[in-house]
Amino acid sequence: MNKKDVTLVAIILIAAIAFMIPGVFFKDSGKALIYVGKRLYGVYDLSSDTSIHLDNGHGTVNDIEISGGEVYMKDATCPGRQCVRSGHIRYSNQSIVCAPAGIMIIIRSGDDNEYDAVTD
Repeated sequence: MNKKDVTLVAIILIAAIAFMIPGVFFKDSGKALIYVGKRLYGVYDLSSDTSIHLDNGHGTVNDIEISGGEVYMKDATCPGRQCVRSGHIRYSNQSIVCAPAGIMIIIRSGDDNEYDAVTD
């Protein structure tokens, strides 16, 4: 192999690795949709840092934090606190659910369609 072949193989490998790792070159700047029960509570842009305090009035309190293009459940008074342990989400179609409080957070990007795929 000559020098041009090695360069071509290196470029192909770098491109392949970049496409395998989401968000290396393209940041998914989307929106966080927060549902309480079956109703949409609010839509928040991931590019602006925000804190949301939700008190459902039945003894469950949730604190949601949006920072650095990510969303996470900062604190919750629900039993088990699985929603807090869900970690940070930032990519389209990722979600955090707090079943006892009836809260669901879903990430949607600007280019999301209603359908993932269409078949005949």
